[in-house]
Parts: sequence; structure tokens; C-alpha cells
Amino acid sequence: MRTKIALLSFILAASFTTAAKATIVTFEDIDSGAPSNGYGGISGWDFGSVRSSFGDGIGEKLFSGYEGELVFDDAPIIFEGSFYKSFAASQDNPVISFSLYYQNQLVHTIIDPLAPLQLVWVASGYAGLVDRIFIRGGGEGFAIDNFTYSQGISAVPVPAASLLFLSGLSLFGLMRRKQA
Repeated sequence: MRTKIALLSFILAASFTTAAKATIVTFEDIDSGAPSNGYGGISGWDFGSVRSSFGDGIGEKLFSGYEGELVFDDAPIIFEGSFYKSFAASQDNPVISFSLYYQNQLVHTIIDPLAPLQLVWVASGYAGLVDRIFIRGGGEGFAIDNFTYSQGISAVPVPAASLLFLSGLSLFGLMRRKQA
């Protein structure tokens, strides 16, 4: 009886399990220039280039640019955040701006008019699904490092999870019926 309950518990737990492994794009394996489309599972890197961090980065290299759109190849994802720095912050020119989109709808914006001149972590503050991000820099541009996101969907496809859950409930019903 205990093994049946343990089996049922495992089936129910497995039906709700998701695996969201974070992807961290570090730019360390690029000598210079724009990363190619598909780099880090993202397309649209042509609005900037990789440069040495001059000791101010988390790694040895940063991606820098002025503004542009990144599209996630395996969308939807959950954008977790990025290290960010401004090259010339000013009150007149807000420099941190990440606009998060899902299915052509703006779902969240991260704006900080007092962007730092040193590299700091900018958390997304949004746990919803995203398929593209528009990044804006100030008059002198921005740099990012450790651009972090995770898969936004379950590792178990929804129909399979539902079937697994229903089979667990059926097994539970059969066990209760045999006891009666």
C-alpha cells in the first residue's frame, strides 16, 4: 500500500515539475565585433559590438551599443536581468531602458534616469513571458554583461502533464475502489 501511495505521489509531483535553467550570455568567447544572430539563443546583436571591459566588467568583455532590439530564438522566455552601465548618464537623457515585449505587446519597462557609470545588476522585476527586448542607451551608449534569462515554458509539455496528472488521479481512484 505504501509503495502505491509513493508511486502516486511521484506521478503527481512529476506532472507539475518544470525545469527552468538560466542562460547567462557573457560575451567572453567573442574577440570583437557584433555577436552573430543566434548567439546565446538571441538574434539582433547587430546594433552593438563586444569590447574589452577595462577591468570594470564582471568578465573580461562587455556588449556595448546605443539602442536596439533583441529577439529570443526559443521564445517565450523570462528575462531575469543584466549587468548594465552607462557611458554618460545625465538627468536629460534616461539611460537604462529595457522594454519587454510578448506577442507584440509591451508588457514591462525598466527605466532608471540615474543610471550608474559603473556596472551594476539591473533586475527585470517582471516574471512574465517575453519574446523580445528593446534596449536603449543614453547619448554615449551603454554596456551589458551577464545578460540572463530562462525558458518561460514548462519542460513537460502541457498535454503530457495533463495526461500524467489524470493518470495519477485514475490510479488513486482505482486504489480507493479496491479498498472499498
